Amino acid sequence: MTVIGFTRPKDRIKDSVKEAEDMGFTVMAAPSLEIFTGDDEEFDKLTSSLIPGCIVIFGSATAVEQCQKRFGDSLKGMFDGMRMVSIGPATTKKLESVGLKVDSVPDDYSSYGLVDLLKDDVSGKRVVVIRSDSGSDVLSDGLIEAGADLVSVAVYKLKEVGMCPDILNMYVSIKEARIDAMAFTSPKSASSFIGGLEEHFGKEQGDKYLMQIRIAAIGRPTAEMLESLGFKPDIVPAETTFHDMLQAIKDAF
Repeated sequence: MTVIGFTRPKDRIKDSVKEAEDMGFTVMAAPSLEIFTGDDEEFDKLTSSLIPGCIVIFGSATAVEQCQKRFGDSLKGMFDGMRMVSIGPATTKKLESVGLKVDSVPDDYSSYGLVDLLKDDVSGKRVVVIRSDSGSDVLSDGLIEAGADLVSVAVYKLKEVGMCPDILNMYVSIKEARIDAMAFTSPKSASSFIGGLEEHFGKEQGDKYLMQIRIAAIGRPTAEMLESLGFKPDIVPAETTFHDMLQAIKDAF
């Protein structure tokens, strides 16, 4: 049975482990990031930035959850007359669950896909991006270059969990090649995990251990982060979802 390792935000681990186990994997998982609600000023910026006819992008299901937590029942009416864009299926599902209709979803569920989807439509328009405080510059740079009046709102923060018993167990398992594939689900979780691995064993040894096993990236931004750290991923799914990454790993083995 294929053994995979991954890190996830604390509140995502249980569901992620179950999904992977249901697909036949033996799973080693650990918390990588903690989610904290964004500053009050960010939510104030959100409400003041919304204008009729603007384009609103939700960059994750967590962004929807944080807005729902903040605005409650009033969330549904906040975006009347605006174009609603979702980064992917999980975010779309969450938006629909709170009564918000999604108008557009990119073919590639990533920042690159959002830029490709919107680059011809945003010149001179207000675009409000609702995301974490750790999003890559790909989306903001791409939309600004296309002429958007961009407002980026960090409705939640991601903080590194740091060393814990589950992380340490994964590091040792990687050293001993007891994990077949390490799956990375975001650029920040990749940099955090690899940085910790290199700190624990030393850069040369840590890199050597990780290179013994196959590496999967959930999508292009994560793949680029891994490459910048010296690890070209072996597996990148065609669709940028956790399920598709698991399926791609399964197919590879």
